[in-house]
Amino acid sequence: MEGLSMDQLLATDPHASVGSWKAILTLVLFFLSNVAVILPLRVPIPIVLLHIGHHILVLLRIVPDSHTPLKTRHVHLNFITVPLASVLLLLAAGVFDGKTLRDGIVGTSGIQPLNIMALFISLAYISISLDATGLFRFLAFWVASKGGSSGRKLFTYLYIFFLVSGVVVGNDPVILSGTAFLAYFTRVAGITPPTAWIFSQFAAANMASVVLVSSNPTNLVLSGAFSVSFLSYAAHVVLPFLAASVCVYPLLLVLFRARSSQLPQPPLIPKRIDIGLSQAEVRATLVDQRGAIFGSVLLLVTLGVLVGVSTIGVPVWEVTVPPAVIMLLRDLHYDWTTHRAKKCSSGPSPGQDDSESSIPPAEPRIQAHTGIDQEQHELREVSSRIPTSSGPELDLSSAVSLPVSLKATPAPPVTLLTLISPVVSRITKTFPTVTHIAERLPVALLPFAFLMFILVQGLSTLGWVELFARWWAAWIARTGVLGAVGGMGLLSCLFCNFCGTNIGATILLARVLQLWADAGDVDVDPRTRDGALYALALGSNFGAFTLTFSASLAGLLWRQILRQKGIHVRGQQFALVNAPISVVAMLVGCAVLVGEVYVEHRGE
Repeated sequence: MEGLSMDQLLATDPHASVGSWKAILTLVLFFLSNVAVILPLRVPIPIVLLHIGHHILVLLRIVPDSHTPLKTRHVHLNFITVPLASVLLLLAAGVFDGKTLRDGIVGTSGIQPLNIMALFISLAYISISLDATGLFRFLAFWVASKGGSSGRKLFTYLYIFFLVSGVVVGNDPVILSGTAFLAYFTRVAGITPPTAWIFSQFAAANMASVVLVSSNPTNLVLSGAFSVSFLSYAAHVVLPFLAASVCVYPLLLVLFRARSSQLPQPPLIPKRIDIGLSQAEVRATLVDQRGAIFGSVLLLVTLGVLVGVSTIGVPVWEVTVPPAVIMLLRDLHYDWTTHRAKKCSSGPSPGQDDSESSIPPAEPRIQAHTGIDQEQHELREVSSRIPTSSGPELDLSSAVSLPVSLKATPAPPVTLLTLISPVVSRITKTFPTVTHIAERLPVALLPFAFLMFILVQGLSTLGWVELFARWWAAWIARTGVLGAVGGMGLLSCLFCNFCGTNIGATILLARVLQLWADAGDVDVDPRTRDGALYALALGSNFGAFTLTFSASLAGLLWRQILRQKGIHVRGQQFALVNAPISVVAMLVGCAVLVGEVYVEHRGE
C-alpha cells in the first residue's frame, strides 16, 4: 500500500479494501481489545471446572492434593487476555498469517517492536534499580526539606523536581516512586485530600516524558517509524514542553486554590507545612549510596551514548542492553555479598552445624530510620523499598526431635510445586533486590505492545490504515499546517483514551502518518509533516492525563499505588481535574510547535 500517490490515495474507494468480512472482523476485535483496556472485566469460573482442573493438576503431580475448599477464581478480560484472544481468533479464522505475525513482532516500515521493547525494558531496569537504592526518595525528601515551611514554595519545588526527574528517567519510575512518596508526605503533613499534589505530579511526569526518546515507548515508536534521530526529536519537542509546563503551573495554583476556598474543606496547598524531618532522617532514606552513584553514572552515560549514536544508525538495543546487564550483575553482586555477610555474622546456632545455621532474611538497601516512630517508619515504605518479611517456614532441623510415630507418617507425594517452591524461596532470600526489581518491571507491557503491533499490522494489511490515511489526506488538503498540528494533537489525545492506551494510539496513528507522508508522486509539505509528527508526540504523552486512567499504563499504575496507600481517585474526578490541565498543555504546546515548523522551514 505504500507508494500510492496523493491523488490515488484521495481517490481510493474505501469499500474496495475494507468491505470484506476479514477486515470487518479485524476492526471489531481491535475495538473490543481497546474496550478491555478501558473496562476490564472479571468472569468467575464455575466451581465444577475448578474442581476438574484441580483434580487434573493433582494427577499430573503439579500441585499437592488439598482438602480445603477451593477459592473462587476468575478469568480476567483485560489489556492482555482480550488482545491475545483476538489475535488467536484471527489466526484460527485464517485472517492473519505468519507474515502478519512476523511483521507485527519484528517490524516493518521503520517500526521495530523488538528493538523498541528491548530499549524500553533495559532502561526500565536501570531506572527501577536506581530507585531501589533510595535515590529518588532521598531527592524527593531533600527537595521537600528545601521548601521550608512554605506550602507554595514546597509545591513549586516538587513540581520542578518531578519535571526534571521525568525528563531523565521517564514517567514510569516517577510514578512508581513519586506517588508513594506523596502518599506518605501528605499524610504526615496533614494535607487532606492530597488532590493538588498527586495530580500535579501525574501531569508533570507525563509532560516531561515527551522530551527524550528513551523516556516513553511511544516516543520510540515515532522515532523508529520516521527515522528521527534522538537529538532531532528532543530539539523539536523541548520548547513545546517547556512552554506547556510553565503555563500549566499557574493553572494548577488557580485550579486548586479555587477548590480549596470552598469551606469547610481544608486548603489543598496549605500556606504552612511542617514535615518534621531532620537532615539525618532525610539522609537515611539513601540506603545504598554506592549503588546510587554507580546507577546514576551508568544511566547518564547510556542516555548520552543513545543521543550520540542515534545519527549513525546503531540499533538502540545494542546501546541499552549491555548497561542493563551491567546493572543486573552489580545488583546480583550486592545481594550475594549482603547475604554472605549476614550468614557469616549470624553464625551457627547451638546444636547445629554450619550447613544448618539459620540465615536471617537479607535487608538490601534498607536501613533503620533512627528517630522515627514505627508508624512513620511503615508509611515511608514507598515503592522503592524491598519487603523483608517472609512467611513461616518449615524448620527441617527440628525433625530430629519429632516422636517416632510422627516420623513414620508417610510423606506427601512430591509435586512440581513442592519442588519449585523451596528453590524460588531460596532465590528470593538470596537475591531480594533483584527479585524486587523484577517484580516492579513493566513486563506486562511487552505482550500488550506486541499484540497491539500485530493488530495494527492486520488493520494495515486489510486496508483500514489506508482508509484512515485517505481521510487524513483529505483533512490536510483543506486545513494545512494548522489542521495538521491541531487535528493530530486532538486525535492523539482522544485516541489515548479509546485506542488501547497511548501505545495503541501511537502505533495506529504512526502507521496512518507513514502512509500519508510516503504518498508517491506528490511531496508533502515538510511543515505539515513535522507538525503532524510532533503533535502526535505531544498528544501521546500529554494524552495520559486527559479523561481516563487507561489513557496510559502509567495511569493504571498511578491509580493502583494510590489505592494501596488508601487514596481513592474516582474516574469522574480524574477527568474533571485533568481536562483543563491537558487542554492548556496541548494548546500551548501546539501553538509553540506551529511557530517552530514555520521558523524551521521558512523560505521552503
